[in-house]
Amino acid sequence: MVLAQALSYTALAVVAGLLGGVIAVYRPPGPQMESNVQHFAAGVVTAAVAAELLPDVHERAPLIVVLGFAIGVATMLGIHRLSKTIDKRNIGGKYASAAGLLIIVGIDMTIDGVLIGVSFLDNPGTGIIIAVALAIEVLFLGVAGVVALPKDMGVARKLAVPAVFGLLLASGVTVSVLALGGVTGAPIALILAFGSAALLYLVTEELLVKAGKVPETPVSTTLFFVGFLAIFLLDMFH
Repeated sequence: MVLAQALSYTALAVVAGLLGGVIAVYRPPGPQMESNVQHFAAGVVTAAVAAELLPDVHERAPLIVVLGFAIGVATMLGIHRLSKTIDKRNIGGKYASAAGLLIIVGIDMTIDGVLIGVSFLDNPGTGIIIAVALAIEVLFLGVAGVVALPKDMGVARKLAVPAVFGLLLASGVTVSVLALGGVTGAPIALILAFGSAALLYLVTEELLVKAGKVPETPVSTTLFFVGFLAIFLLDMFH
């Protein structure tokens, strides 16, 4: 039952990723539009962490929380370093320009899937909010993944990229629910703390940093707060 519910909401993110891929193929966004979407996604993810994950994490044992946060930050820093290493070594041949991004996004999708699954196990209401928030993130990643590919690549092969992202996300959900069903206490707390740190890293070191490469406008700044408020209100009325 939990797995079916988790996967049904994860489907929102899968569809969002494919939609992002289609947009990137037929109507690739300009730098300002990308920045706007990144601001909105950052607001959405921040609200999900603030409204859902952190209040739950706050009730857990401090040592577990610190350990989970430390592992989360270390993991994200390691992923960032891996991305830089892949880019420097020109891994991937013809697809070298996209290899680093695609590998890192694939890892991120798996982690996000695990977080969605654990959130549903801990509290289905939290799982719904996290799944909806991450759908916005996956929309952007679907665009970014396809835009990074060689321009002469066929449409079907380009759209296979966000499809694989969706498969990894669903796999993370499935494995976490099946492996951790019935588990409570420290393991769940550890993963929730880990997920909180990972998402906060995503907002501060990825989305907003990349968005900042384009000059700020009142619209892009406002969209951050619109995204935050949208998820915050969804949580209030859920």
